[in-house]
Amino acid sequence: MAATIQEITKEMAKLLLHLISLASKNLKRLELTDHYDPIRDLGKGSYGNVLMAKHRKSGQAVALKMMGKNKTGLENFLQEFAISIYLCSHPHIIGTYGVAFDTVSHFVFVQEVGTAGNLLSIIQPKVGIREELVKRCVVQLASALEFMHSKGLVHRDIKTDNILLMDRECHCIKLADFGLTQLQSTRIPSMSFVIPYMPPEISILEPSGQLILHHSLDVWSFGVLVYIALTGCFPWNGAVLHDQKYREYVSWQFRKDISQAPTGWKKFTPEAKKMFFQVLAPCPTERCSVMEVVKYIHFPWKVEILPDDIARNSKTMQESKRPHNDRTEATTNSSSMVVLENENPSLSIGAEVELT
Repeated sequence: MAATIQEITKEMAKLLLHLISLASKNLKRLELTDHYDPIRDLGKGSYGNVLMAKHRKSGQAVALKMMGKNKTGLENFLQEFAISIYLCSHPHIIGTYGVAFDTVSHFVFVQEVGTAGNLLSIIQPKVGIREELVKRCVVQLASALEFMHSKGLVHRDIKTDNILLMDRECHCIKLADFGLTQLQSTRIPSMSFVIPYMPPEISILEPSGQLILHHSLDVWSFGVLVYIALTGCFPWNGAVLHDQKYREYVSWQFRKDISQAPTGWKKFTPEAKKMFFQVLAPCPTERCSVMEVVKYIHFPWKVEILPDDIARNSKTMQESKRPHNDRTEATTNSSSMVVLENENPSLSIGAEVELT
């Protein structure tokens, strides 16, 4: 299997070099406004920005990915363009047109527009989105990632911002932004920051350390994304042991007892918990492939809250507001935790991290 992966990676490297060479030869200096009418910004980042524009000749709306020359070198620009061109044959990867050029200040290439925004735009904080929509996203995203991984490529930046929607009901979504994408087995450096999507093997790297890139990195980020879409919260600030919520999760994983889930995971069915155990395995070699998640699609993922449960929770919360005395001490202490976790998660150490 290792030999097969090495051969795939070697062939992909040759192909990318060929595409980069072609793009370099055809790169022309143009003035953006000679061919496009800017409409609005679609997103900004440290690399530059994505601009929605109308092509003057055809009238078609497009997305212009603009990378500032003061931040991005020509080689990195051409690599992202080549990867985007190669991958866009997949129905759930954003389309990229064979048009790249540079202006005085930017490198630019042209892509299709995510007409309905991105996944983050429809996630309600502390609520998430409907389970059926999450499952639609999961099937499409798993297919896109499996395609990438089969070609020896690792995305490295799976997050809700990079999942573009072609409609608000998620019948068609597309994976985007290949600025960090690299070949599997490439050595990548440590990061100067930790975010919730990062797997533990990167989060714990020493400043001078390096990691041999593997597609299991994407699998972890994929699992975090599914959690966010279902709940509207991050599961933790970072996959490091000084993060209480992550430490609780690792302890739960070690016990291998599905029923003894930490607070943030009790909302899921046993089948969903098993799925998360496989996708979010702290050890990279124990993580499943992205397509394994699809096997759980036909099971419910979130525990259904029955009317009786809602009534009991409401009664408990009302009791927590009564004056304190010895006879109500146990009830008050217990229900205060319910109020804290359900109403103000950001107030307690280790509470789920809200999306902003």
